Amino acid sequence: MKECTIYIDVPEVFLKGAGIPNSQFVPSYIYQIKIILKNNTPVEKLCSFSAALGNGIRYLDKIRHEGPDDKLLDTLSIMEPCKELNSDNVIIFGNNFTLSPDSTNVITLDGALCDKYTVDSRENSGDKIPHKSKIKFYAHLINEDKIDSWSASSTAMDYNMSVSCDDEKASPGTITKYYVDLCTGQYDLARKVYLRSILDPGLEYIGDSCNLEPKNVYEYKGKTIIKWDVGSLQPSEIKRIGYKVRVKDDAKGRLTNKLNSNCINNSTYTQCPVSRKHVIEAV
Repeated sequence: MKECTIYIDVPEVFLKGAGIPNSQFVPSYIYQIKIILKNNTPVEKLCSFSAALGNGIRYLDKIRHEGPDDKLLDTLSIMEPCKELNSDNVIIFGNNFTLSPDSTNVITLDGALCDKYTVDSRENSGDKIPHKSKIKFYAHLINEDKIDSWSASSTAMDYNMSVSCDDEKASPGTITKYYVDLCTGQYDLARKVYLRSILDPGLEYIGDSCNLEPKNVYEYKGKTIIKWDVGSLQPSEIKRIGYKVRVKDDAKGRLTNKLNSNCINNSTYTQCPVSRKHVIEAV
């Protein structure tokens, strides 16, 4: 085990928002980025670190700290994209701080994803960041002559979908409800939005239980297919679709609801597919 380690915890996806320079509006889709520092030894360690956020990630302030070494915050500095240093990324530095024995310190900051890459150190000035492209993060921790490095990635999204359910576990005969949130980024209108839900044979769709009437409901190879034509979503709009299902009397094990959705980004005329799934455990 290494004496001291660094880890970056980033969201799985960044839905685009808060990337308009000098915006007068409250930013949309603010996410938390965490930098985790660990001292795995029984003695104090003098360390320094740097962390580079992905190109297109905007720093939105509000740094918080958890852990025993609160003086760590006094050593931090934030470098925005800087032409003098030929940097297109936000970089966070912490210099010459002490980590307590057997300690974990967590630095949390707010960030959001611009609509375009940063080029020549000018934020939001490059090509449009494509839907489902990877955003890379890097970090390095120096402990005397030892270096620990970490990398992480997230996915940029023009359009996103999340799914939740009233029950993670359910007995046969139980009626539960799914909630599907369809979300657009801050910049783009989505049109021709559709949603499809594929229910395992152990799940039965309850008709007339949805707040938006499905276009089609049919059986295919024992599974129930439900399709919705959602229409259009305005920038930063969230549309929720809720519907009920029943766990069949003979259902056993893991019951999966596979969902996929797509739309046309009205500013780029490109499709923005996204897929999710949710599992109920029949008990």
